[in-house]
Amino acid sequence: MNMNFAALKAAPAIEPDYADQIFSTDTASRRAFRDAMLQAVDLVSEGAAATNSLYSGTSVQGLRGLLDDLDPLPEVGTGIAAALADIGRPALEHALAVGHPAAMAHLHCPVAVPALAAEVLISATNQSLDSWDQSPFATLVEERVLAQLTELAGLPVSASGNFTSGGSQSNMTALYLAAARYGAEARKSGVIFTSEHAHFSIRKSAAILGFADDAVISIATDVQGRMSVSAFEAGLRQVVDVGRLPVAVVATAGTTDLGAIDPLPEIADLAAAQDLWMHVDAAYGGGLLFSRHRGRLAGLERAYSIALDFHKMLFQPISCGALLLGDRAHFAPLASKADYLNPEDAVFADAPNLVERSMQTTRRADALKILMTMRAIGRDGLDELICQTLENTRAAAEAVEARQYLLLARPPSLSTVLFRYVSAGGPELSDAITLKTRAALFHAGIAALATTVLDGRVHFKLTLLNPRSTPDVVHRVLDAIGETACELETHHART
Repeated sequence: MNMNFAALKAAPAIEPDYADQIFSTDTASRRAFRDAMLQAVDLVSEGAAATNSLYSGTSVQGLRGLLDDLDPLPEVGTGIAAALADIGRPALEHALAVGHPAAMAHLHCPVAVPALAAEVLISATNQSLDSWDQSPFATLVEERVLAQLTELAGLPVSASGNFTSGGSQSNMTALYLAAARYGAEARKSGVIFTSEHAHFSIRKSAAILGFADDAVISIATDVQGRMSVSAFEAGLRQVVDVGRLPVAVVATAGTTDLGAIDPLPEIADLAAAQDLWMHVDAAYGGGLLFSRHRGRLAGLERAYSIALDFHKMLFQPISCGALLLGDRAHFAPLASKADYLNPEDAVFADAPNLVERSMQTTRRADALKILMTMRAIGRDGLDELICQTLENTRAAAEAVEARQYLLLARPPSLSTVLFRYVSAGGPELSDAITLKTRAALFHAGIAALATTVLDGRVHFKLTLLNPRSTPDVVHRVLDAIGETACELETHHART
């Protein structure tokens, strides 16, 4: 079809210099894009090479001062090069270097290079997954990646899913769909079972969705932090006896602190006997699907829904998660009609309508990151990377046990190691020194460590998602913990 654009050309022109800053198909904007990307890449590469520290050590007040001195909206723009110098450089200089081997605090992974390349494509094309005509290829990429994920999880051919911002959104969506099976009664008297070590997003989601205050029942765990099957069975029986409605059980495949994997087959048996929606929060442990250890997730294939989070064990830039359903028909409660988004099939025949599987409308094409990573690194490469993190974790636990001033809390299950600093001054002093040691090592740029509470006491937590966090790195970090804690304890004794 030939169209006359004369009327458009006659419209008032945008200032050329400003128009070039909007990425388009013309030569000038493409040149501006290339120049900006190369400058940004050079800045990132130079920044990574310039320091071995994982953090600059600048205080919160110091960082605020840098921003307070900056005019965020000048009358006349500075241009990209100056903006990168004014904002980009400090943004890198004062960022946590998540790829540093001593960045061990949280479920916050270093990122795969193929995924970073995909991020450029995702941002530049700016596709939106709420309708096929806004994301023709990207829509089919998500569909293809979801098919691969459901196959890895062992789900039936009826399975499907959608990409989410992460585990919390996946968990909330799953609980919404579970409640939809029972209508309003679910929120009035419904009960959700989960372990005492489950992610806090379960309770938060239940509250947001309008469940009763006492709807979430925490089930006791065994010594390894896994849901007790006998305690779950007893709790289920008690709820039924008092006339309340069992809605769902949330099993965890990889608890945040201990990395514990609940006994999925046994939980699935009890859920099936009660016709209970079984959701598996595999935001952390789901990464095992890409390794030779996938057998540890046996029973996952029996879930109604599964939360996966790829910005944990699979080295993806934030954010990147997915919700899988064993039967795509269970997405029906999310379906809605919007004439401007999902017209009759006659307009775009056979085009997937992904907006009807999501709580979100506009969504990024994050599946492209997964596809690029899987394609570029492959099964063997991902298996090697994941297994290296697990081997590093095992070695770290041994290194903790070899030091008299440290006490290992539990043998590791995935890639987290919990342990206590042992002070002669007693457990309260150990708690205080642990927190101060964490802060001291972070501000010194030596190590980023987490702390958590287990059995009522403060513990250090190493989260080893970086294949480069090898035993020699861990030994240096543990030695730094010992030296810093000893100095703090000596200072305490003197005062």
